[in-house]
Amino acid sequence: MNLYQKVADGAQGEELLLKSSEDKYPTSLSRDGHFLLYQASDPKTTKTDLWVLPLEGEKKPLPFLRTEFSNYDGQFSPDGRWIAYVSDESGRNEIYVRTFSPDSAAAASDTGGKWLISTGGGSGVRWRGDGKELYYLAPDRKVMAVEIATNPVFQPGVSKALFQTPPPFAVTAYLQLWDVTPDGKRFLFVGPVEQTAQAPFTVVLNWQAGLKK
Repeated sequence: MNLYQKVADGAQGEELLLKSSEDKYPTSLSRDGHFLLYQASDPKTTKTDLWVLPLEGEKKPLPFLRTEFSNYDGQFSPDGRWIAYVSDESGRNEIYVRTFSPDSAAAASDTGGKWLISTGGGSGVRWRGDGKELYYLAPDRKVMAVEIATNPVFQPGVSKALFQTPPPFAVTAYLQLWDVTPDGKRFLFVGPVEQTAQAPFTVVLNWQAGLKK
C-alpha cells in the first residue's frame, strides 16, 4: 500500500512517492501540486492519522493530525489554506476544518484553529471549487451543504440538506465513492450495477439430424 503517481495520459511509467510499512491512502492534492494529503493506519491501534507529503524538496512526510482518534478523508481547500476532514473524536464521525500552513505543515494542526462543520454526524467531505461551500454526507445519506466565509476569519454557516443519495449508496473511510463538480451543480456517485433482463436464447435439440450426410 505505497503511494505512486503517474501522468494522466499514460505516456510514462509510475513513480514511487512514498514507501513505508503502514497502509496508506491518498485523499487530496493541493491545487498548486506541492502537497499530497493522505491517511495512514497506526500499526499499534486501529486508528488512522492524517499526513502531508511535500512533493518538492526532501519529500519527507509530515504529520498533520495524529491523535487517539481516527482522522481521515482529508481534503485541501481550493486555496490551500484549510483542510476539511472526518474525525470520530466526539464519539461519532463529524466534519471538521483546520488551518493549513504550507510554511509550517508539521505544526499546522497544533497552531491553527479548528471548526466543527457537521451537525448530527457526517462523512465524505468535499469542497466547492471556489472554497465558499462544503458538502458532506449525513448518516441518513442526504447530501448536506454548508456555506463558508473566510474573510476576515473562517466562519461556517448552517448545514442544509440538498437531496437524498440513491440507495444503497454508502461511504467508507478508504474509498472515494462520490464527488462534486467545481461549480457545485453536478454530483457523481458510485452505485451498484443494475440487473437487466437477459436477451432470450434458443436451444436446438438433435441438431445433428439436420446435417447433410
